Amino acid sequence: MKAQGEETVAVSASELPVSPSSTDGRVAVEKKTFLQKFKGIVWDTLERSPEERRFLAKIDFFILTWAGLTYFSKNLNTNNVSNAYVSGMKEELQVVGNEYQTFTTMWTMWVWRKGRSILQYIQSSADELAKRACIFFASAFVGSMFSGYLQAALYTGMDGVGGLSGWRWLFVFDGVITLPMALWGYYALPDLPSTTRVRWLKPEEKALALDRMKRAGKQLEEPFTMQGLKRILKKWHFWVYTAYYTFFICSENIGSYMNLWLKSLDRYPVSEINTYPTVISAITIVTTLSYGWVSDSLQVRAPIVYFSLAVCLFAAINLAVWDGVPFGLKWASFYLTGFAQGSGPVFLTMVNEECAGDSLERKFILGTTNTVAYAFNAWIPLLTYDTIYAPRFLVGNTTTVCLIVFAALTLTLAVVLQQRDAVSKPPPRHEEAGEVFAEKGNDGSRA
Repeated sequence: MKAQGEETVAVSASELPVSPSSTDGRVAVEKKTFLQKFKGIVWDTLERSPEERRFLAKIDFFILTWAGLTYFSKNLNTNNVSNAYVSGMKEELQVVGNEYQTFTTMWTMWVWRKGRSILQYIQSSADELAKRACIFFASAFVGSMFSGYLQAALYTGMDGVGGLSGWRWLFVFDGVITLPMALWGYYALPDLPSTTRVRWLKPEEKALALDRMKRAGKQLEEPFTMQGLKRILKKWHFWVYTAYYTFFICSENIGSYMNLWLKSLDRYPVSEINTYPTVISAITIVTTLSYGWVSDSLQVRAPIVYFSLAVCLFAAINLAVWDGVPFGLKWASFYLTGFAQGSGPVFLTMVNEECAGDSLERKFILGTTNTVAYAFNAWIPLLTYDTIYAPRFLVGNTTTVCLIVFAALTLTLAVVLQQRDAVSKPPPRHEEAGEVFAEKGNDGSRA
């Protein structure tokens, strides 16, 4: 046991280019100035060693850009149906009854396997992950906004060109925009640190990626086995985290029908019906990025999620009551739903960190939470948000209120269980090639 104040430097077998003055890759500083602290909050790589800054710059450029562009494309191609519906598709295709919800359900069934489960491939430390997850998530709502603006422009400028309606041109443009993103992913995706063979990472950078995983307490890759599955299912993580995320995702539908409400008022042109709801996406982008930076800077997860749920609950109650709610408050309530969705990546960051010591559990839970949540979200709107009940949606909005309450209760259960486990969990130790990497104690000493 080292005495307090002594520093033990862990040198990896591959002699990784990590600053010898710090085992987490940061340049050792006796006392940080305000400017140094501010730089660390703005972007975490600014206070790291030159070698790790170059490595993280590559990771951010290749993986984060691909993830962002892909999620941008996902929401671009999700919102086109909604925008086309209020831009002439309903009348031209004679969409009746619940057919619109059937369209969106079929789309959800196709894409639920992708999306936020990308987090399982991001190997970041505690003060890096939430920011990057939120940037990734915010890019989706840039896609939502862009879809609304693009549809408004096409409806005004290209309706009838080439014999195609403006809403049909939206699907053409979306396809053209998406193809280059798929090609970029073929080159940019590096696979996992233990298996990557990409050319844009040097051998010492691949070794650094593995070392960062050990320093962050993340176990190296474990193959899927039935024994591993049984181990996962015996723990509470899978059941509680999946339940919360399912409640959360299914409550997100409430802000998606603002355009149907605007269309029912018969006071706005098609271009405005497409653009006014994009403010929800703009609010989501701002709140998502804010959540990420605050979460990483203060190292808090659950309080941010609670805050977002509280704001969305207020909005959902207003929309559920509906009758007697002032017009301006209804409008504001739709916009306030943008506060909720941005907490999703913060929650998944919490899951990622809680399961960091078990690579199989982390991958399994991050994948199944998305799969189960979107599987439920594929059919629940068919029952709760039937378009024949637009724009009131009494059943849908009331159900959303209940889902938010259930989500808050489930999150509370998760927090209590995490705190219970933290009390009994010993400091993580990671042994590799005869070395021991141990977490620092509160007094700065090492085990």
